[in-house]
Amino acid sequence: MKFKDSFELRDICGEKILIAMGIESINFDHLINLNETAAEIYTHFVGKDFTTAEVVDFLEKNYPDVPKADLEKDVQALLNELINIAVIA
Repeated sequence: MKFKDSFELRDICGEKILIAMGIESINFDHLINLNETAAEIYTHFVGKDFTTAEVVDFLEKNYPDVPKADLEKDVQALLNELINIAVIA
C-alpha cells in the first residue's frame, strides 16, 4: 500500500492536518486531523510502498513499552480508515 501523492501534511495551529491537493481536493470534502503517532507514520512512509507489518515494526522501535498486539490492532484500524477515505491506495 502507499499514501496517495495528492495529500499533504500541514501543521495548522498545532494540529496535524492532511489536506487534499490539486484535482483530489475537488472530490474530497473534509480535512483529516491526525494524532501525533498517525502523523509520524505518514511522515515516515509517505512516498514509499509499505505493509501493515512494516508500520508495526516502525512503531515498536519508537514505542517499545506498548504491547505488539495493541500496536497491530491500532495500526490496522488506522490503515483501514485511511483506505476507506482514499488516502491510501
